Formats: sequence, C-alpha cells, structure tokens
Amino acid sequence: MRLIPHLINTRYRTIAAAAILAAFLLPAFAPDARAADSGAQAEGSRWYLGLNVPVMFIDDSDSVETGTAQGVPYTANALTEYATGFRVSGVVGREFGAGLRADVELFFARAEVDKLIYKGRTTTVPQLSPDPIRIPGEISIPVSGSASQVGAMVNVWYDFNPGSKWRPYIGAGLGLVRVDWGDVKYDRNGVAQGAANQLALMQACVTQRQPPTCTLPPRVQQGVLSQATLPPGTVPDLSDTDTVLAFQLGAGVGYQYSDALTIQMGYRMLNASDLEFSGSNTAGLGATAMATTEMLVHLFEIGIRYRF
Repeated sequence: MRLIPHLINTRYRTIAAAAILAAFLLPAFAPDARAADSGAQAEGSRWYLGLNVPVMFIDDSDSVETGTAQGVPYTANALTEYATGFRVSGVVGREFGAGLRADVELFFARAEVDKLIYKGRTTTVPQLSPDPIRIPGEISIPVSGSASQVGAMVNVWYDFNPGSKWRPYIGAGLGLVRVDWGDVKYDRNGVAQGAANQLALMQACVTQRQPPTCTLPPRVQQGVLSQATLPPGTVPDLSDTDTVLAFQLGAGVGYQYSDALTIQMGYRMLNASDLEFSGSNTAGLGATAMATTEMLVHLFEIGIRYRF
C-alpha cells in the first residue's frame, strides 16, 4: 500500500512545479516593448557563466536486491525515502542567437536518507519447499546518513521572446551522474535476519508436522528465533558508488536585469536509472548481493547567468 503515497507525492510535486512555472511564464510571454530595441541589438553569439542553487526532492525509490546468505538465495524489494536535499551547479555556455543556447553543467547534490524498508522477500529452501518461499511482512531498517550525487550534463536551451526582458525557456540535457551511498549507514544483515527468523519458524512448524503458517507458543518462538541469529557480515556490504547515464528536462523564465546579467527561476526533472550496487564475501559460504534501483529527482531552482 506504500505505492499510493508514493504516487501522491509525485503528483503533488508535478502539480506544484506546473503551478509555479505557470505563475511566472504567463506574464513573461507578453513582449516587453521597452526592451525590444536594446535586446535585439544585444542578440548574437556570446559566452556566459551561470550558477544555479535548487531545492531538491527525490522520489521514493524502489530497488530489488538479490543475493545469498548462509548459502540460501534470497530476493527482496526495498523502498528508500529521502529528505529534502540541495544541489549546486555551475555552467559554462554559449548563446548562438535566435534564442538558442547550449551549456556544460557540473553539479553536486546531497540528500539525507530517511527510511529504508524491505518487503516482498522470497527465498528457496529445498528442505522446506520445492517452490520459492515468499516471506511475509516488512522490515524497516534503521538508517542514517546522506546520499550524494556528482554529475556532468550537456544541455540545450531555447529562450522565447528574444528582445524582451522576460524570457521563458525550455530545454533538455544528457550526461553522467555518480551516486555515492558511502555515508549511509544501516544494518546489512537486517533483511537476511528477518528472513532467517521466519524460515526458522517454518522449519519448526515442518518438524512438528504443522502447516507453514502455524503459530508457535511464545517461549518456543523465542528459542527458535535466538537460534536463527546471523553473525555480522553474513550479508556483504554493497559497493558505495555507481555511475550511470542520466537525462534531464527543464523549463523556467529568465529576467534580463542588464545586458550582461540574467536572473532565472525554473524547474528540472532528472532521471538516473539502472544504478547497480554489488558486494561479495569470500568468508564462510561466499555470500553475494546486488541491488538495482533508479533515482527520479525534482529540482526547483533559482540562478543567474552572466554573459560576456
């Protein structure tokens, strides 16, 4: 049922982005006759530098983790929730005239990880069942720390209303994003421990010739669960970073404060998919793990451009 709030958050952010942009874009499409002559004279091929400082919202991210623990294969779906973050980006670009410009953007972003919830766990234990066993319930793993992004994008923009002080713009970009989870701390054994506890309970049920959904007396349950405790390092740590191809779409409005300086406000959506984090442990039975996920980022930004 967590999918519903996830969709609601995405919808609210999209509506908020559209409302903010509409408030600025509608009056901006009216040409400014007072600036038309001076603006037209200033049009041409010119270089510019820019700085953008957005507020960043990352959609709740679904991921799939597969691996082995104590020789038993498992699969788990996870949901990661992020707090509001920030991003700082600098650009070097060139205006080509007729409203067309392009730039190279370098950025750094950071957001704290609020929650990490594992759900939909499955495993295969031939002694219990020839078919994959689905482990019911969810496990909320205590988590702390922030995930960061470092990226480089090549963007192409089109400015409407050449010659006006108010210039709405749209554009898109393509580049590379490096996501770093090195500062995020959480118990890697958590998901496997929950599965081991449930499997131990099921094993006890089978031994007593009861259905797998049986309920054991509390005292027996405690004894079974204590025997299922996994030693630290049973599930290997995942790699901290991955670098993937990403794209972004953006729109906003710029106000030409002077011939050299433009102030802008806008919205961007960045998507980085096919992120993979893997790990292995040669000790014991040689545990392995791999998690795949993606990031959908919403940016509400204010920035400046200085052309020369």
